Amino acid sequence: MNGFFRKMSLAPRGLRYKLVIAFSLMSIIPMLACAYLIFSHTFPMMADLINVTTIVLLSVTISVLGLVLARGMVDPVINMAIEAKMIASGEFDREISIRADDEVGILGESINTMTQKIRLNLDELKSFSQRTKELNVEIHKKVLALSSLLQIGDIIAAGSANLDAVLELSVQKVAMILDGGFCVFYMIPKEESSEFLPKAYSNIQEETLLDIIVKKGEGLLGRIIEEKKLFVIDNAMKMTKETEDFKSSGKVKNMIAIPIYSGRKNFGLLVVGNKQDDYRYRTDDIDLIKIFSKQITIAVENDIWIKKSEELSIKDDLTDLYSKGYVLSRLDEEIRRAIFYQRPCSFILFSIDNFKSLRDTRGELVAEDVIKRVAKLIKENTTPVGKAARISGKEFGMLLPEKNKREAAYIAENVRKQIEAANFSREGDLKITVSGGVSENPIDGSTQEELFKKATQLLENAKSMGKNRVAA
Repeated sequence: MNGFFRKMSLAPRGLRYKLVIAFSLMSIIPMLACAYLIFSHTFPMMADLINVTTIVLLSVTISVLGLVLARGMVDPVINMAIEAKMIASGEFDREISIRADDEVGILGESINTMTQKIRLNLDELKSFSQRTKELNVEIHKKVLALSSLLQIGDIIAAGSANLDAVLELSVQKVAMILDGGFCVFYMIPKEESSEFLPKAYSNIQEETLLDIIVKKGEGLLGRIIEEKKLFVIDNAMKMTKETEDFKSSGKVKNMIAIPIYSGRKNFGLLVVGNKQDDYRYRTDDIDLIKIFSKQITIAVENDIWIKKSEELSIKDDLTDLYSKGYVLSRLDEEIRRAIFYQRPCSFILFSIDNFKSLRDTRGELVAEDVIKRVAKLIKENTTPVGKAARISGKEFGMLLPEKNKREAAYIAENVRKQIEAANFSREGDLKITVSGGVSENPIDGSTQEELFKKATQLLENAKSMGKNRVAA
């Protein structure tokens, strides 16, 4: 029955059909008026029988029906135009209500379909824009990481920084790979030691990791070093009691631990992580951290080889003085000889004052020239049986067999005065001073380690007292 009435109504009809009906209804009024006039003139007697009021009521009814039908066609078009304007202004979450199946309804459905497609396309664009931003951030991080790797590689290749500086820079760069990341590097202090201590770290919020002493084969970190395998703790890992205990005691939420080794030798352990909950490491982050660990391995190996080569070399290339390793081995021999024959043996340690400031202000070439000229003055004051050596970048040593502390101090003071009086620039505006420490066997020790340590302490005392002096 409902279907019958629906078919009989105007709802399923088209806009053109409705317009024809409305026009027809509105046309009946003048036709009725004309018919009444003709009928009244033709049949005057019958016209009285027709009530004028009836004609008027009929006309009004027809007019109202025509108006309602016209508004039913015009109002949806107006409402649709308003909605379409709002959608065009950017309100894509709006939707046109469909009240009929005519052309207006079809147009409304089409606009809704297009709006929905635009909304979906905008969502895709937003998702693509967000992904693009994420990719740009990742690319930027990778570029920074690559730049850091090149910087570390250049420092290692140039040999312009000691191992501590390379490690400090490395852990800083590794920590930057992860958002809010931290990094700590545990290193064995001596080859014969079994304990690994924190050597360098960055962005460590909890002191717990720095209090850990790692022993090879003991605990989680010690086992990682012994097995020489990368170890990851994140939300993709199945936790064991050992890892849970370590996370609790070390206050670690996630981490990557990479042992640093070469052949059978274990040098250290690199631990990287952040403070995010339920974090999962991506493969590219792990691969990047592994590359940094290789750079650290190279730096440690390079430092070991440099130290070994210094120990094996007899002469310093820049100054032509003896090397530290050679003069200390000779000092050991002279001490044993001095003890056997009951003779004195002294050692002097010199250091150029304010050398770092000199190198920063005057440049590397001037600094090297100063080192060579200081070395020349020290060598000229060495006794025939003595040995002069370059101990480090700015430090020099004098081995003086058969000289007691008073005699050695006299030689040291003479060297100090000569250096103070010399001009180290062609313009004559560069003055250099040195400080010194003098130790003697057996007063200050009976081994080369003890004499060298005592001379170092006295040298530090001379510097703390104002520099440009000799302490004995």
